Amino acid sequence: MIRYGVVAEKMRPMNADDLLISSLKLLIIMAKANLKGYPMGDFRKSAMAEIARFVFLESLSRTASHISAGSKPDPASRTAGLDTQHIDHLFLQRIQLLAVMLNSMARGKSRGRYRKKAMAENVEQICSYLSDRFQLGDVQILKVA
Repeated sequence: MIRYGVVAEKMRPMNADDLLISSLKLLIIMAKANLKGYPMGDFRKSAMAEIARFVFLESLSRTASHISAGSKPDPASRTAGLDTQHIDHLFLQRIQLLAVMLNSMARGKSRGRYRKKAMAENVEQICSYLSDRFQLGDVQILKVA
């Protein structure tokens, strides 16, 4: 029998990047559930606001470190094409925008068709960024079933 999963020798403790991505994925799930009209109780609203606050502050600190490190994109790079630092910077800003949107949604201030459309587009952009970095062939755990 072939056994798939995590090998004990390759396990490591979670770092700050893992925690941010896991929290972001949870926010994406919450956003998609709310966009589809699933009900949201008080506990889910408070959890969404708390996780959105954490994701916003983490991405804000990473954006500040990008800017202070001198990786601010220059206008000449936009004409030649988007480099990876610029794309990462835009990704962090999209994360901040999603966190603000979900925080307002948790407080009941996010009503309207255009706001939902903007949130759906933002979620799709974040998901496409995350899926570009993810190679399905590298994941052995998906072969379990």
